Amino acid sequence: MDFSPTAAALPGIVAELGRVRVHGLLDLRTLELPVLHAASALHGANSPDRAGEIGPGDVEALLREAVGTLGGGNLQTAAAYTFGLTQGAREWAAQDRRRRAAEVFRVSTDRFRKHHEKLVLAETAEAVLRLCAARRSADGGGTGAGSGAGNVNVNGAVRAASGSEQAGPPLGPLPLDLVLGGTKARITVHTGPIEFVTGVDILVSSENTYLEMSRTFRQTTSGALRRAAARQNAAGGILDDVLARELHDWLVRFAAPGLPVAPGTVVATSAGELATQGVRRIYHAATVTPRTDGGYDTTPAVVTKAVRQVFEEAAAERDGFAPPLASVCLPVLGAGRGGLAPAASLRAMLAAIGPALAERPFWDVHLAVRRPEVSRVVLDVLAEYGQQGPPS
Repeated sequence: MDFSPTAAALPGIVAELGRVRVHGLLDLRTLELPVLHAASALHGANSPDRAGEIGPGDVEALLREAVGTLGGGNLQTAAAYTFGLTQGAREWAAQDRRRRAAEVFRVSTDRFRKHHEKLVLAETAEAVLRLCAARRSADGGGTGAGSGAGNVNVNGAVRAASGSEQAGPPLGPLPLDLVLGGTKARITVHTGPIEFVTGVDILVSSENTYLEMSRTFRQTTSGALRRAAARQNAAGGILDDVLARELHDWLVRFAAPGLPVAPGTVVATSAGELATQGVRRIYHAATVTPRTDGGYDTTPAVVTKAVRQVFEEAAAERDGFAPPLASVCLPVLGAGRGGLAPAASLRAMLAAIGPALAERPFWDVHLAVRRPEVSRVVLDVLAEYGQQGPPS
């Protein structure tokens, strides 16, 4: 079959990855996987003299390479267990692989099945698509690669990045020591979805100024956190849309549903089902303003204001919990549909994080970056804030 590495191919890849998850690598010889076979052919996993003859080894090689680009950490580890790519797991039954993947996130098998597993399949499918797009670009004379991060050296933590689409940024949770406005700070960078972060008290979601969360099927920070926090039945149906419900309640009490709040406003809600991952609060930062054409606008000043408000809200709530709130994880605000360049957004965030840590140095700060290519940019920017501080 013809294969085009576009978003239209994603549902087919996800569906076939689901079959691989159920049947395992040992059944690749018998599974009907036309999309993955075509993707393997495009990517060139098979030797040139076997054009058109895709074997199970070619599909497995593509799958291994795709999982290898997920940026390390829990997401990549869980994906490796899900498909049986981890040493010794090749012959495991599907339920054993699922149970071990769930343990990576410290959640129940049922919770993993309802939420995390779907994201593992989706992220792996997108990785397959990126690999194929890069190969097509290279075959057409393009580079098929990002600019690369070079070597990031912050607090002696040297990470050599290859700069290619095939190799994601070399990090799991990566703690970096920085200097922000004269204040020493440590920021831990996670490559992968923020809803996979565990053991952090506060996760921050980017919202529009109407505080209307993204739909649960959207691959956005807002949509993903909304889905992950919702209480679901055994079939995955939503019984309690926790975050959206609590946001609406806040609007009824303190604002007006259907009318915008001021850009930079931050609203705290419970963590819903994310409490099973050690998360205690979700902070909703109104960072983007909808346009009439369906797009969104924001500015670095709004991002800085929102991050400042995150820390103010956290300080106000901190002692109301036992033990007190101590850690916060932020996405790169406004760098998605908000239209800001990731580097500009991150610098605007750091302009607020520095003063916040100067005033209250006990905060443990994390950044969650969904896409490996954006992680490379993040590491580049953070490298400017090493022990000597940012360049003048």
